[in-house]
Amino acid sequence: MFKRIAVFLILSISFGSCNTQEKKEESEVAIDRKKIDATFNKDVSKLLLDHLYVVVDSITYERLIKNNTWKNKYASIDQGLPDFAPVHHNTSTCYLRGHQHYIEILSPKNRYNEPIGKSGIGFSLKNNDEHFHLGVKPKLRVTKDSFLYATETVEMSIGDHNETWFKAFYTPSPGTSLHTWYGFYNPAFLDELNGKNHTTYSRETFLESTYTDQKLFNGIKEIHLSCIPDDYRRVAQELRHLGCKLLDKNGTILTIASGDITINIAPSKQVPYSQITKIICRLNEKDNSITQSGNLTITNKGTESIWNFINLYNNNP
Repeated sequence: MFKRIAVFLILSISFGSCNTQEKKEESEVAIDRKKIDATFNKDVSKLLLDHLYVVVDSITYERLIKNNTWKNKYASIDQGLPDFAPVHHNTSTCYLRGHQHYIEILSPKNRYNEPIGKSGIGFSLKNNDEHFHLGVKPKLRVTKDSFLYATETVEMSIGDHNETWFKAFYTPSPGTSLHTWYGFYNPAFLDELNGKNHTTYSRETFLESTYTDQKLFNGIKEIHLSCIPDDYRRVAQELRHLGCKLLDKNGTILTIASGDITINIAPSKQVPYSQITKIICRLNEKDNSITQSGNLTITNKGTESIWNFINLYNNNP
């Protein structure tokens, strides 16, 4: 993978009305606003979650990959590209595969030299009726701004051939511990990976050889972030630029519909760096169990699975 490269959204304003005419005007304003939003949203790139990653401490990582009972029940786990080999005791990075999303867990000895607590969220983008090409660009609600202007094209070696996997867009944020990037994916990469032609790239096709619905993990529903002020503004603005809808604002906590998931972003002046504090996942069937792997707690309740990373940050400041 490449080096790890997510607000104030415009809120609706409600006006008090004292008579019928004012109510009529208010209704017309609301209708106009919906039309404007609909027009903007037709022009922006389609956004979907691809995966997220978190770097955990060595005890947490080792207990996770050595828990055979949990691995056999919870998710398909592998070492990643190019051949999705099974994990073993020397594996420094593992991938949990869902139907459309996957979770990447890195040990402190990871090949990217990422420190404990570092995390990132990767999204996929699509433009209507536009095939992948190296000149592709995201369609944004706001184009003249300082967000999502940097790019990186990622290639991967499959057999004896290098193929472009995706082209990512991101906002440079030196020193951040929470990377966000947004990529256009190349269907030709799937051709090389699967040995057959693909007219489009889909997350399901990429994951189909490793995902199984016989295990619990299906995908991600929600991501909770606690951010330093700069990252709070950056991630929220990136999602705003991509037409994401603000679902709720509770004080300074933003709940944003981010493609097929929900992201909750809370600003904090107490945390030393921005963090993924919790993720809520979907399960393929009901389960009620708790797995404690070092500083990571995974609590299954019915068809939801809650990953809590708070102890990871508290015990690794």
